Amino acid sequence: MVHHPGRVSIIGAGTLGGTIAYSLMLTNTAKEILLVDMSHNIVQGQVLDLAEVQSKTTIRAGTFKEAGQSTLVILTADTPPNDTDRNRQQWLKRSRHLLLSIASSMSPVHADIMILVTSDPMDLYVQSLQSYFPHVSANRIFGLGTAMATDRLVVWLREMTSTNATATPTVITDAYCIGAQHSPVVAWHHAKIDGMPATALPNLIALRTVCNKVVSNHRRYLICERKGKAWFGEASAASRLAIAIMKSTSTTEDATSSASNVWVLSVNVPKYECCLSWPVVIGNTGIKHLVDIPLSSDEQKQLLQVAESNIADFQASFDN
Repeated sequence: MVHHPGRVSIIGAGTLGGTIAYSLMLTNTAKEILLVDMSHNIVQGQVLDLAEVQSKTTIRAGTFKEAGQSTLVILTADTPPNDTDRNRQQWLKRSRHLLLSIASSMSPVHADIMILVTSDPMDLYVQSLQSYFPHVSANRIFGLGTAMATDRLVVWLREMTSTNATATPTVITDAYCIGAQHSPVVAWHHAKIDGMPATALPNLIALRTVCNKVVSNHRRYLICERKGKAWFGEASAASRLAIAIMKSTSTTEDATSSASNVWVLSVNVPKYECCLSWPVVIGNTGIKHLVDIPLSSDEQKQLLQVAESNIADFQASFDN
């Protein structure tokens, strides 16, 4: 097996994959980007289009085998629920079959590969890939998780607590949405605004129910109703994460202690015996470590429900 440092492979050359590739090319993040898809026409069309971008990055169509020798693989391919699915279990089985087909086509992959999952069912995909590639550290296989929900939370907290546009910007720290994309749990008791606990600010307590709606996928549903899919926010988050990873692989300096290296990603959380979204420190070898955060009894209860749901999904994805 040959490892190609600086290569990013994007599996799934649709709008999401193409937008991520475009963002990475604009920032010259990778030496080479491979687009991989079952549809030859889509791949060729995207490559021809992206080749017009003024960038130092090489863009070309690639194979699944070549993807397996990349520094970073970004998985955007999925099989959305459709009218022929009799129930959720059938969709989960179809999703797992697609993932195993992709993983088999990529094999063998080198041990230093990193895989970022952006597609649903995300936690199922992450856990399945970790099982399929046991020689790859689980810290190198992760999903985008509730990174977008966390971004929404931080923006909302800043808007709700800023009193003067010309004043010093409000500093939001330790504010995370954990759990799962479809069921984000606000780690409310851990968040701080200018060093003050969020739970000590009466105006935020009164707006707690509003906050839950803000961090949910409500906006995504509205977008999908109007145009079919929501791509740009997800592509932006995935691109920023890929840039953080690839930039750190190009330098010997380890800056993983910086707050900017904390992401809420879908990872294996041993305490809950499954994959779910949790704050982690990301570096040039993947997940450096999980961030320890205290939870209230209510937050703990919500997170246990997410864990139980994810475990049930994983089990349901197997054929009877």
